[in-house]
Amino acid sequence: MAFFFVSLWVGVRLLAQWGRTRELPELLLGLGVLGIGPVGFGFLMLASAAAAGHLDEPSALAGVSAVSIAGGAAAKAIFNWRIYHPTSRVAAALSFAAIAMLSVAIVGDAITTGFAPTAWTKPGWIVVREFVQILVLLWGAGEALVWWRRMRRRAGLGIGDPLVASRFLLWGIGAALAGIGSLVGSVVALVTGLDINDLPELTFALSLFGMGSAVSLWLAFATPEWFKQRVRGAEVAASQA
Repeated sequence: MAFFFVSLWVGVRLLAQWGRTRELPELLLGLGVLGIGPVGFGFLMLASAAAAGHLDEPSALAGVSAVSIAGGAAAKAIFNWRIYHPTSRVAAALSFAAIAMLSVAIVGDAITTGFAPTAWTKPGWIVVREFVQILVLLWGAGEALVWWRRMRRRAGLGIGDPLVASRFLLWGIGAALAGIGSLVGSVVALVTGLDINDLPELTFALSLFGMGSAVSLWLAFATPEWFKQRVRGAEVAASQA
């Protein structure tokens, strides 16, 4: 629930900011956060609740969730290319490949399973979607952490803002936790063939990943004043030491 509400808040704030600035980063991040977070996750929970006793039947709710999550992952793939490496042909190729794989997987799942809940824990097109989503999240996390190191060095030289550096770090941590949590959940579901609700230990672990990701997103994109003062105060203390 923390991940749901924080990602909803952050996603809406980013799209509202895009409405004022018309800048690409806010649009892509807002779509990515909303698509994977509250919309995709929310419809997945609705599909799971509605599927009780009808696990073999096609699920329109699960289909909406799959399309939303794929759309969010596609937005983040474009962000990784256009924002971090706008002139790189390799990054462009990776972004287009991710979008193509997500599109094929969505169509394949719709034709073969109709997004039936029983397909969630079996090898199939869902594995392709989750694989691409995880790679995109971890790719974005790696890029953000690289920029965190660069911005931290600039701040240490007095030519950068420590708060901006901390936001890169927090965004990297949030994306990494989301990617790792998705990876753990996918692997366990495939190995055991069980639904997440039948595995309380997994539910607890994924809750920790979700909470960590939510806190990181909140501090990065809806930074409270006390956190800003703490980051800048720590930087001043370090420079005077």
